[in-house]
Amino acid sequence: MSTRIRIFLLIIAVLTTICNPLDASPIPRNFMRPFKNSYFATIDSAMIHYRIWTTKVKPAKGKLVFIHGFMGSTFSFRKNYDSLVNAGYNILAVDLPAFGYSDRGTWINHSQSSRAILIWKLLDLIDMGDTTKWNIIGHSMGGGTAEAVALMRPGRTKSLTLIDAMFFKRNSGIMSTAFSPSRVRQLKKFYVDYADHYLLTYDRMCKLLKSGYKQKPDTADVTGYMMPLRIPETAEAIVSTFSNCREVVPLNADSLKNIPILVVWGTKDNWIPPRSAALIKTCVPQMELHNIKGAGHMPMETHPKEFNGILVNFLNRVN
Repeated sequence: MSTRIRIFLLIIAVLTTICNPLDASPIPRNFMRPFKNSYFATIDSAMIHYRIWTTKVKPAKGKLVFIHGFMGSTFSFRKNYDSLVNAGYNILAVDLPAFGYSDRGTWINHSQSSRAILIWKLLDLIDMGDTTKWNIIGHSMGGGTAEAVALMRPGRTKSLTLIDAMFFKRNSGIMSTAFSPSRVRQLKKFYVDYADHYLLTYDRMCKLLKSGYKQKPDTADVTGYMMPLRIPETAEAIVSTFSNCREVVPLNADSLKNIPILVVWGTKDNWIPPRSAALIKTCVPQMELHNIKGAGHMPMETHPKEFNGILVNFLNRVN
């Protein structure tokens, strides 16, 4: 068995072990409007779902964009939006393709640089010429995407917040190479069937969230995550996030040194351990680190009061 196949099967094994306002474009396929503040936009032929919150504070202190992690969606930050809007910030939260209510097209490139290009095109559409800088916030896998967004346009970035995040010194494209076996038709079908029947289930999600939360999730938590994951073609789209992720623009973390950076980590996170913050420190020594005691991989959900306080304090200072 080749090394590439071993790597892919290892990831599958790990997943099994741990859990397993603008004029909106037409809603894709048979999707209903999932939230009152939902909008859809077509970016490079991909239908993107996003949500907008507008503060009543005038003038607004700044603009925030939230980027979720693997198998997450805009739902992942549900306990944070109100506090930030009340603090004076306008918010946009986006569903990355393959997740939430965004496009399930397997042709979409899921590399960090490609995602960053897509997100900036969406932000340009929403800005309509407004040059106010964005505060970018990303969790887990979305932390790497948030990093790429900041690196793609540092002049348009006010700050970067990373939550228990994946982080890269350089976007090498190693994931696309490692998971190339999934492009083989027979293997891809196996991975899709496996994900659909064994990973994307209520029981697996319950176990996954319990592992990430370090506490038992309630029914609303599990249901909120599961609803978009049961949209047809989700399993195939998720497999494509590994097999179709060719980097299109080289990015180097050294370019972050002039951007204010907040890093928040749960002390009990065993998915991406807190020691991972040391890697970020070597690249961006100016980073501000806050550990949330007792939190797992999703401190913004399990410890929202503490998390929101840390984030609002940081944003008020940099904005």
